[in-house]
Amino acid sequence: MLAQSEIDALLSGAIEMDQKDGGDRVNLADMMNQSGEHSKVEGENTKSIQSYNFWSPARFSKEQMRAVELVHEDLSERLTTSLPTFLRTNVRPHLVHMEQGRFHDFIKDFPQNTLFHLITLAPLPGHMVLTMSLNVSYLILEQRLGGKIEGRFTERPLTEIDQSLLRGLVEHMLGDMKGAWSKVVLLEPSLEDSTVNQHWVQMLMGNERVLLLTMEINIQGVTGTMSIFIPFNTMKPITNVLNPHIWIAGRKEHQQDPIARQAAIQAMMKAVLPIKVILGNADLTLEELLNLSVGDVIELDKSVESPLVVEVASKKQFYARVGRSRKHIGIQISGVYREQDALQTGY
Repeated sequence: MLAQSEIDALLSGAIEMDQKDGGDRVNLADMMNQSGEHSKVEGENTKSIQSYNFWSPARFSKEQMRAVELVHEDLSERLTTSLPTFLRTNVRPHLVHMEQGRFHDFIKDFPQNTLFHLITLAPLPGHMVLTMSLNVSYLILEQRLGGKIEGRFTERPLTEIDQSLLRGLVEHMLGDMKGAWSKVVLLEPSLEDSTVNQHWVQMLMGNERVLLLTMEINIQGVTGTMSIFIPFNTMKPITNVLNPHIWIAGRKEHQQDPIARQAAIQAMMKAVLPIKVILGNADLTLEELLNLSVGDVIELDKSVESPLVVEVASKKQFYARVGRSRKHIGIQISGVYREQDALQTGY
């Protein structure tokens, strides 16, 4: 522990320390700046000290962030091709920013009228949140409703029709999202809900650590943004494949080896399966069973003309009729057993 005199000397900058590499002495007070900004120590080798936020630590590694970045760069290229056909005007989205943090720190910067789209990425857990800046949203609405795009808009609450039209745009983008992620993992994006209630979105997402991806969208000279929030817990099941090398090389498809498949089929052909033919059923009392003797006849619940059920490996598979083959009693397959037909006929 430091004595009070040593603490006072440290705060006043009187304590210095030697560097291990033999450089100039370092003043500890200069390193402990109260602003939390990067502090540089001048010497033979310039060193930097970066502040670390323990409340919101970075959870995505650099490689994982780069893989997600590549996915969304591919998504922006796909949207550049597909959105003009949907909106009937040129649209140029491109990824401009990535950042990690807590969801509640990001959502407080959005206006009250912002429409939030909650998207599931089956089979991954949780929700991804997508939203567009209001200027782009109003511009898209003008275009879809046949209005004249003038680059000006008056902020107003989004009506149910407005929200439905914007949901249609997001649903159109889901196919491009699936294609962009296909190089890493097979996902089925689905729009679960759209809402302007920030409090509800905040309760749903909670205090999640998220990765924010911001795309800049340019429509006829008007520039806006599209923000995508991906929770770390959503990406956690696929962290092992979130690698830029996997994205570049592509996801390995399971290809069938025809030779191995044929060998497996040949091996299966030699398998022995038990076959059982059910001639019928009968209910006997214990007394009747004890009084049975050689030559007694037990009446079954099926007639001679009724089809018999053939079980293969204890599973009903065929219908058959009893007959004789040379000196042996046999059966002749008469049809394939179907559960629906059996319920109707009672066999």
